[in-house]
Amino acid sequence: MSLVLMKREHNIVCTTVNEDLSFNLFSRARYLVLVKNGVVVHKEVNPALNSTNKRPTVARRCVELGATIVLAPHGSLCYPSYLILRRSGVDVYVVRPGDKINSDPDNNYYKVSIWEVIYSSFLAIKERIEEAIFHG
Repeated sequence: MSLVLMKREHNIVCTTVNEDLSFNLFSRARYLVLVKNGVVVHKEVNPALNSTNKRPTVARRCVELGATIVLAPHGSLCYPSYLILRRSGVDVYVVRPGDKINSDPDNNYYKVSIWEVIYSSFLAIKERIEEAIFHG
């Protein structure tokens, strides 16, 4: 992995990925992983897949696992998730869904903004409505 954040010795990075280690939304990714010194040190099935509060479940789990940084794929960081991470002192960066975890670091991530939180919150509401209509 070449992301600078992942290679800093003291950082424990938490994020969500698919089988091919490409970033995917907190609510849709297959796995939650921890990365330390550029190496995946923990991999588990994404706990959000079986939860009604998908995005906050990922945020809580990252905190439980001791993450110092969360890489949130664009659209993942709703307001409750953001609050969980911020109150725990976790640094949050946004990455592009579909990018590989070991992709080129240039312009690959950016510090979270209020617009990202607003967008992610609306996306979460949309997903919950669709889930209620089509699966309920």
